[in-house]
Amino acid sequence: MKRKIITAMLLVCAGLLSLALREPEEFTRSTMSMNTIIRMTVYDNEKVLDEAFGLLDDLDRKLSMYNPSSDISRINANSGHDVDAHTLNVVKDALRLHEITGGVFNPLIGAVTRLWKINQADGKMPSPESLDNAVKLADIKNLSVSGDKVYLREKGCVLDLGGIAKGYASTAISKLMKDRGVKSAIIDLGGNVHTVGSKPDGSAWRIGVRNPLKPMGTPALIADIRDCAVITSGNYERFKTIDGKKYSHFFNPVTGESVNSELLSVTVISPDGSLADGLATAFMITGVDKALEILGNMAEPPGVIFITQEGIIATENLRPVITKSLIPVTFASGWKAP
Repeated sequence: MKRKIITAMLLVCAGLLSLALREPEEFTRSTMSMNTIIRMTVYDNEKVLDEAFGLLDDLDRKLSMYNPSSDISRINANSGHDVDAHTLNVVKDALRLHEITGGVFNPLIGAVTRLWKINQADGKMPSPESLDNAVKLADIKNLSVSGDKVYLREKGCVLDLGGIAKGYASTAISKLMKDRGVKSAIIDLGGNVHTVGSKPDGSAWRIGVRNPLKPMGTPALIADIRDCAVITSGNYERFKTIDGKKYSHFFNPVTGESVNSELLSVTVISPDGSLADGLATAFMITGVDKALEILGNMAEPPGVIFITQEGIIATENLRPVITKSLIPVTFASGWKAP
């Protein structure tokens, strides 16, 4: 009898050892959504990818300005509309970012961006009169939320959540995966990365931050990341040239003018994808000094990497995670996470 018990225990131990030594199975899937290439990799749970891509498509249908049946299009067409929980959350996140950035991040900037037509090579500048009108429509007082309804006060206002839509989506997908028991995954929404947990071996994900001077080459630096979104905004892909001058797709919400700060790119690292996405956009407008001021006023500021022609400036809270850099890094003097 003792021999049988010992044999059974040995078999159980052998089984547990086999499970412990088994290599996690990797599942990767790619598609086009949100006007970019989406790639997700998950370990030991292929089924969750069906749900994750389903959620992504649902968010794209609700948040796209270019889908006439989306929540955003219906709000813009009717100066207000009832929306579902996800759309409402994104609008609330946008209003929160407007407050955090002192109005620099503006979800009503759509009236301005439509005038500039950055993606069209027509070589035309918006007229001062049209910009003045667009800036008035971008006044945040024209946007309000009541219950499950979003309202626009003036006809012609354009709600544009493109500045945080992918960041929100990455966080929503990350939460879904965690709720399904996923311990290790990486979500890539067109270069906006969100990591779930750690790599299967327990080590951090090694995420490269693109070098804006060589966007298709070696990353500017490498950071070890766990459970965070890593989102970059830059002026090297979307811009317009008029009479030999480059105009970026970042706009001052007060003047409506295209902004070219000293920054080539901004990368924000945070568990909150909406926050990371929105701040990356806002900081391309503010420049480094104002961005550091905004971060200094936040109770729990994220990590930020600023890349200029002169080099890299990173916030002090990223010192432990930046493991390699091909460009010298200066850590922000006089600022650190509270």
